[in-house]
Amino acid sequence: MNPPVEVDVLVVGFGAAGAAAAIAAHDAGAHVCVVEKTSSGGGNCVHSGGFLFDIDGPRALDHLDALCFGKTDRAVLEAYARGLADVPEFVQSLGGSAPHVDMEAFGGMLPSWPHFPGGGDVRYRQFVPAPGERPGPGLWRVLEAGARERGIPVAFDTPVVDLVTGDSGVDGAIVECEGERTSIGARRGVVLASGSFEADPELRDAYLPLPLTSVGHQGNTGDTVRLAQGAGASLWHMSAFFGWLSFVQPGFPAAFTLDVHAPSFIHVDGDGRRFADETGWEVHDRVRALTAYLPRRANRPRMPGWIIFDEAARAAGPLHGVVGSPNGYDWSPDNSAEIASGWIKRGDDSAELAAATGLDPAILKDTLAGYVAAVSRRTDYEFGRSPATLVPLLPPLYAIQMTPGVATASGGPRRDADARVLRPGGGAGGDPIPGLFAAGAAGSIWGHLTEHGGGLTDAIVFGRIAGERAASRAGHLVTNATT
Repeated sequence: MNPPVEVDVLVVGFGAAGAAAAIAAHDAGAHVCVVEKTSSGGGNCVHSGGFLFDIDGPRALDHLDALCFGKTDRAVLEAYARGLADVPEFVQSLGGSAPHVDMEAFGGMLPSWPHFPGGGDVRYRQFVPAPGERPGPGLWRVLEAGARERGIPVAFDTPVVDLVTGDSGVDGAIVECEGERTSIGARRGVVLASGSFEADPELRDAYLPLPLTSVGHQGNTGDTVRLAQGAGASLWHMSAFFGWLSFVQPGFPAAFTLDVHAPSFIHVDGDGRRFADETGWEVHDRVRALTAYLPRRANRPRMPGWIIFDEAARAAGPLHGVVGSPNGYDWSPDNSAEIASGWIKRGDDSAELAAATGLDPAILKDTLAGYVAAVSRRTDYEFGRSPATLVPLLPPLYAIQMTPGVATASGGPRRDADARVLRPGGGAGGDPIPGLFAAGAAGSIWGHLTEHGGGLTDAIVFGRIAGERAASRAGHLVTNATT
């Protein structure tokens, strides 16, 4: 569809944050339009596990502040904490359900940060999907349906190339549709809900500390950052990111996330040496193991490396599948198809595995011997891996190449408690840019660490705040505007 010439609220991006913003603005009485640069909606929501974070209690703000290392204004965290209470009702109003999960069923993975202030008050929800459906796509289904049922127009294949600014602030956007550039006026405001920059190699290189590859939505290429900067916005959290160890296979748009479902595995770097405790990381922070090395150890670590595992781990579940991907590929439940295709290498002993992977056979043999010694004494002197996870690696052995992957970059425009984008002006930002709002991964609230489900709850909570605040802003005539 061709977008309208003028609306009350223009939402840029049709993922979880964009849908939540559009629904909230519509329900507040605004005429809303959404523009999305790709051919379909959903963003990273459709690749997620459909988890939603929840916390209540007297130390909720202390918990959030500790995760952000003080890098997010406390008033913003207060708004987020208040909004969490309304998320279940909002999901239910759209025809979905997201009850609390039994944390014990997740094998010690939850809670994410039990020893942080208020960790005992943390709970998690997960969207209940339809039969045969994954939770993430299920959550997106009800969000998308909520926008459709309200008659909110969504223009796909319509990227925003610039924001329109005038004396009253941001008045709209210049979009490209069917090869033509046109302007859309926004009488009350523009909501940036167009993700961060994890799929843009240049911005990853500029702001993130590792040579990372994207495992998620390939449309998150920094549009938000560039548009916001062009309007004079302050940026925040540009070095914060969350990710997995991942597998890159040519011909697929994104890397595959990797998770091993039994303890009989180790990680080695490109030289064949272990470089960290393989099991002691929060699920979104496993990639940080690549920054946790000490100068007196022999590892660098050098990537790409390898995950080495045994038959028990191979049969325990698919290495890819905890979260989805945009690759359109169904990983085999026991990894047998990936062994047959050569993605996973096999060897009856360390020499055969070294030959299959190209690792130095002497180094790999020493590494495996060192791990055997740690298992036998129930103590990992090098990296402090938990004794409960020190189990033997029994031949045959398998290996899959791994590289650091980024799921979400947090960086983008700095926002206040009303989701208004701020100008530069000291550590907490300056004045709001009139008419410009942001939500979700378009400048995420998470300043250093994140919580399980934190990205989706940020999208929904601040999407709704942005839509409501934009809709309530006094309208203005879009005249004499310049780009």
